[in-house]
Amino acid sequence: MSSLYPLTKKQKEVLRLIEKSIDKHGFAPSLGEMLSDLGFSSKRSVTFHLEALERKGYITRTGQARGIYLNTPSNGQFFSVPAVGFANAGLPMVIAEEGDYGEITVDKKLLNRKRKVFGLELRGDSMDKRFLNGIPLSNGNYVIVSKDSEYKNGDVVLAVIDNAATIKSFKREKDRIVLYPESSNKRHHPIYIRSDGEAMITGKVLTALSNPRTEQITDTSKS
Repeated sequence: MSSLYPLTKKQKEVLRLIEKSIDKHGFAPSLGEMLSDLGFSSKRSVTFHLEALERKGYITRTGQARGIYLNTPSNGQFFSVPAVGFANAGLPMVIAEEGDYGEITVDKKLLNRKRKVFGLELRGDSMDKRFLNGIPLSNGNYVIVSKDSEYKNGDVVLAVIDNAATIKSFKREKDRIVLYPESSNKRHHPIYIRSDGEAMITGKVLTALSNPRTEQITDTSKS
């Protein structure tokens, strides 16, 4: 599994405790141990978060005592990318405010590096004809962004314009920079910024990840 749903802060705490116990003892902690170690008010609270972790694909439960198994091995094959918010693949209308939206778990083979990267969920359709690693930059999918400072023509970049985040393709011309859409929707148009305006560009999109939740919604709407 190459990408999983983001986790809340509490879900991350539960998952880390499970990983730590399996690494140290070879088995998962009991409900009582999780209740004590994490300060939950009841075993039902623990179960609630375990159900969420299983639903999101991180663990499998057998129904037996300590019967919890990791679906993402804690052997360094995966790493977590912080999900910090949303970015428009459309008009730059979404305010670029960072927050804690959980984490996106990514197989290291999908990325060459993990330093200074973060995840965003795409909103809009201005880049839906552009694919990265076979995944379209379409509404609801995730992108992994690197805080690079050098860009070449054809790169997909994250720009912040008037405090609004937008994802577009990059092109440098003689006296300006063009951020252009690659869309099936003709209402989207390029954005032109001055040649020294690279400060507005805050990162390069390294890859795209499909969002199964969005795919399920789309399939339901077509049925």
